[in-house]
Amino acid sequence: MQWIKNVFQLFYPNLCYGCDAPLLKQENVLCEDCLFALNFIPKPIGNDTEMKRRFYGKLLTEYCLATFYYSENEIVQKLLHNLKYKKQKSISEFIGVLTLQSLQHHDLFNWANCIVPIPLHSSKERKRGYNQLDGFAKYLSKELNIPYYKDFLIKKKKTSTQTHKNIIDRAYKEQNFHINPKYKDINTTNILLIDDVMTTGSTLEMAGNCILKNSPHKISILTMAYTC
Repeated sequence: MQWIKNVFQLFYPNLCYGCDAPLLKQENVLCEDCLFALNFIPKPIGNDTEMKRRFYGKLLTEYCLATFYYSENEIVQKLLHNLKYKKQKSISEFIGVLTLQSLQHHDLFNWANCIVPIPLHSSKERKRGYNQLDGFAKYLSKELNIPYYKDFLIKKKKTSTQTHKNIIDRAYKEQNFHINPKYKDINTTNILLIDDVMTTGSTLEMAGNCILKNSPHKISILTMAYTC
């Protein structure tokens, strides 16, 4: 009953994930002040972006875009921390909404035929209970009317961060991804590969090259956030 919900929220109000202030009735996930303080990446013209240039000579992509700049101790970091480690799954779809609003009508969304996430290792997903990209991908899939292939890529082993790995180590780790055999005959050609944060880009590089080397598909990249 509504009155029970109202009493519950009086003592346990929904709080902003950016500043912990109580949310107003019309607010969701972030208060208005935090929403306006988000560090959006300006919508690019064309497909030559700073993010794409990070992959030159390493991974062939059509488009590379992100929604936010990522910095320590800022709102985006707090959002993603709550999404990944505090089981606040609603944040994933919320970022999907902001992504389409900030990048609306970009050519990337006409280009893509399907959405593929960077997968979690199965043991890690069982422990967490979900892939943090699910809500994000499902919202984009619905609004763009293209399929979401959650298990297109499979991660074979749990790995540590790639930041300080040398070239030989990274080349070996590339074998950690493989394409699910059930997708070998799909007619899709333009894959939108998604992740939460791009830092060094090594995980996206490895997953993207796995797709390009083992299928006829092309790829573009979209992340929730990007570290300069």
